[in-house]
Amino acid sequence: MTQALLMPRSLDPVKAEEVTKAVERLGKSASFRSVWREVARAGVLTHHRTLRTYLDLLVRSGVLKVRTRDVRSVYPQQIYFVKSKRPEIWVGLGILQKHGLNWDVPETDVRVIPTDFAGLVRSTLFDQSLMASLEDCLVDEVYRDAEKKTGTTHLVAAMISTRRLDLPYLLKRADEKHVGRAFRLLFKRILETVSSNETDFDAPLFLAVRSRFLRITRQYVQSGSWKFIQDEKGIGTYGVGIINGLSESDLVLAAGKQLGVTG
Repeated sequence: MTQALLMPRSLDPVKAEEVTKAVERLGKSASFRSVWREVARAGVLTHHRTLRTYLDLLVRSGVLKVRTRDVRSVYPQQIYFVKSKRPEIWVGLGILQKHGLNWDVPETDVRVIPTDFAGLVRSTLFDQSLMASLEDCLVDEVYRDAEKKTGTTHLVAAMISTRRLDLPYLLKRADEKHVGRAFRLLFKRILETVSSNETDFDAPLFLAVRSRFLRITRQYVQSGSWKFIQDEKGIGTYGVGIINGLSESDLVLAAGKQLGVTG
């Protein structure tokens, strides 16, 4: 099985954009050496290996294209040029499965979407394609359900209930897609459900889901990120009706299946 290759978490979306601008300014003379001189002079980067990482990422995302030129050396010269203003990454249920979704979903349920440089630097290289981060995948799935009525938001709930996420980033991206209110409501509904002292669910199932989500929530509280759920209303109304339509059974059974305690 091909292993996913994580992008270095130190990658900066601003620097990725600055590298792109440097290539655009240099035009036909945007060789690796020329780009390196440009970004080093501007103080954007301080190491040529880091530049190589950014350039490779930008090429894979479709922002840049590279061609080679024979300069009578051991290695041909690489010339970069801007192909697109927006990076592209992969999302979909097949990508969520690679992020750990414990459901039988079509591996072919993947699609390419445009993103920004913030989404790009959080992506993961898998089989020569750039997978969106888990947070970006979850946001896109709720947005897609709101738009296309795919009925997949319960799978998002399963991941939210069982995985600690970069909560500030998730909610920022949700607000940008106008599903911010829906995500905050989903977190609150899960918390309300698992905090109940009365339940009709089997005890092992309910307690497993409850224990996992409450532990995650405590971590959010300790880090200070839970305030983004508690104190903010969120932007947009997309998906709110879908979240309100999820039953307690939908939430608990989805999380239980994700944890492997129910079929």
